[in-house]
Amino acid sequence: METYLNIIHFCFYKAHYKMHLLANKINPFRLIHKLPFQKKRYEKLGIDINKEIDRSFGDKKFGLSTMAAGGILWGVLGIFFFSLLILSNLISYAAMPHIVICSVLSGIVCYFFVFKNDKYLKYFDEFEKCSKLEKWKYGWLTLGSIVALSLLFYIGLIT
Repeated sequence: METYLNIIHFCFYKAHYKMHLLANKINPFRLIHKLPFQKKRYEKLGIDINKEIDRSFGDKKFGLSTMAAGGILWGVLGIFFFSLLILSNLISYAAMPHIVICSVLSGIVCYFFVFKNDKYLKYFDEFEKCSKLEKWKYGWLTLGSIVALSLLFYIGLIT
């Protein structure tokens, strides 16, 4: 289970980071950094702003993509537990205590299997070394898991 959750976390991280890189190409606000007074300021500070922004997203320990992937994983697990509650007929309607219980439970699972002692960093290094075919396999596994979770949630709602 630990490996599976870390695969999903890694795939969310990579997807978020790649979407950031794609958004860089079409983001009109990036043109601000090309203005002469901005360029002079960055030269004076001795930084390349594009590299700094990419590093703030791509940092595996405290990067924005890592944090977003962790939040998405937490939410996906919360929806999974909520779907299980609905399907097992333990609840007939969504109330705040049910949502809080599912959120706390998913937070506990994420903490112990992914975030405790930065386990995900070890898995990130391992998954980065994988072949392209294995990365594609992990990506399809993650996509299939999200589709299956969506179907589970939908079935729970219509029953």
